[in-house]
Amino acid sequence: MNSYELAMIVSPDLTEKDVQKLAQDSKELLAASGATAVSDEQIERRALAYPIKKHNEANYVYINFSGPPTTPEKFRYEMRHREGLMRMAFVCKPASKPPVEAEPAAPEPAPEAPNV
Repeated sequence: MNSYELAMIVSPDLTEKDVQKLAQDSKELLAASGATAVSDEQIERRALAYPIKKHNEANYVYINFSGPPTTPEKFRYEMRHREGLMRMAFVCKPASKPPVEAEPAAPEPAPEAPNV
């Protein structure tokens, strides 16, 4: 199981209710694709770094989940023609590892004396 974050950019033309419905549908589709531990979504409206489809701002939706490596591909296939979805990206989060204790550094050798 891999840990992922799904980031979607949704059109600003959709109402807040429609954006929440799209986020809920996404969570249900992820669960149907084999994802587990689907978290609550975060929705925020922000300015875009560059215009997309003549829009300068959009709604961002973030969802964290765990699932098999095939989950992003299945999700993209199902969501590719959803109205209002402008972009989406999956970020594979690194597995959490226990912290490694730092080894003490070896002392540096003393500089050699110049030959006179």
